[in-house]
Amino acid sequence: MKTFGQRVRHARLRYGWTQKELAHASGLAQSAIGNYESGQRTEPSGAALLRLASALDVSPLWLSSGEGGMELPEAAPAGAGRGRARPAKEAAAAWPFRTVSYESFQLLSTSDKKLLESLVGTFVRSCAEGR
Repeated sequence: MKTFGQRVRHARLRYGWTQKELAHASGLAQSAIGNYESGQRTEPSGAALLRLASALDVSPLWLSSGEGGMELPEAAPAGAGRGRARPAKEAAAAWPFRTVSYESFQLLSTSDKKLLESLVGTFVRSCAEGR
């Protein structure tokens, strides 16, 4: 893939995400994602590039220049994107709730996700202690 936009689109489609879903996962505007993919906007630098790479679980160097491998090394440091973005099939297979979709969960803000994790953790511990 020759252009930054082509690499963004390729990485996004590997998860079956829409531009809106990638925008939410990366914290960027949906219009920015569309403009990157269409070539109307040049590639970002700094924080925006790192947020895109992290959301897409790809190497920032590959995303920026096409150099090196697309995948992050297995020993990537915590918080470097490893495990953040999962293909829809993998996420659905591991998702434990029947009445709330994984996609709905992904639309929550980071602070709402942390609150939900805390609530579920407290509930599970409470249930385990009650046995």
